[in-house]
Amino acid sequence: MADESELPRLQKRNVEVFDSDGAVIAGFWQYGTLTWDEFCRYMITFVVTTTAWTIFQYDTQDDTTQQRRGAPCQPSAGIVHPGHYILLSSTGEPLRIGLVPTLPRLRYPTHSNTPAPVSSYHARGRARDGKCLITGLQTQTYSRLKVAHIFPRAHNAEWIRKGYPSKITDTADEVVMGGPTKIDSVQNVITMRSDLHGAWDNYEIGVDPNNNYRITAFTNGNADVNDLYLKLDHIQDPTLRPLDELFTDHFMQGIFKHMKGAGEVSWSCEDVDDASGDGSLKLSNPKIWGTEEGRKRFELALSDRLFDHRISQQGKSET
Repeated sequence: MADESELPRLQKRNVEVFDSDGAVIAGFWQYGTLTWDEFCRYMITFVVTTTAWTIFQYDTQDDTTQQRRGAPCQPSAGIVHPGHYILLSSTGEPLRIGLVPTLPRLRYPTHSNTPAPVSSYHARGRARDGKCLITGLQTQTYSRLKVAHIFPRAHNAEWIRKGYPSKITDTADEVVMGGPTKIDSVQNVITMRSDLHGAWDNYEIGVDPNNNYRITAFTNGNADVNDLYLKLDHIQDPTLRPLDELFTDHFMQGIFKHMKGAGEVSWSCEDVDDASGDGSLKLSNPKIWGTEEGRKRFELALSDRLFDHRISQQGKSET
């Protein structure tokens, strides 16, 4: 039997942008839907220069920057074609280019074996949606559906710092919403197909509320959901509707993780399954837990579990 590590994988990107020194500035997997307007708008969020920049077509086979440079690619409704590009000044001169230091927010999948008082967001999300809001899939038993947080509750402190509790208008009891922070409010969850939950947690797909809630897939292998539109028309009560600010925040994590620079190196899906595939923490593999990311993920996992305990204790004290 072939070693899984030797099995062929899908190509990571088919669009890449370089600087004049050959370093990768940006890239993504193009499904034939992302426009130059959108790509340039996303790049503005993480590219740092002292002068205006322009993207040019780029021939990686030539030896000099001037020979490599092709036609400029201005922001437009035109589709970005797969290939290589170079970022230069508006006049075609080399630029000193930096990238913002912002890193994507690590997520640890919320485990589903939570006690009844804590898992209210599951029941409330399913009751509100009744289907996958990405694909429209309906199931009689919900066996193929999961309720996922938009903003991860393990980052409770950041949630508070960003002022999100004050934006939640959900009128449910606080204990149902995860306590005073309201991070378990139905306004911070959406129901989706179970097999999409991992891609959502890894920011491989995102929802752009500024573009009619269109779904963008940042990585290869998600063609079945790319360019769909999130289905929210059934939610008429504004106190139950997911917040646009949370979708925007989640979308930006996808840009920072998968579009900025060469793309963040992180745990593979195999690493995640090996560490916590069944909802428990398996600490026997030092190759994943012994890294800086492993340490941070361990802290997130503990935070998530302590969150459950804290809210359940709060519920007991109020009865």
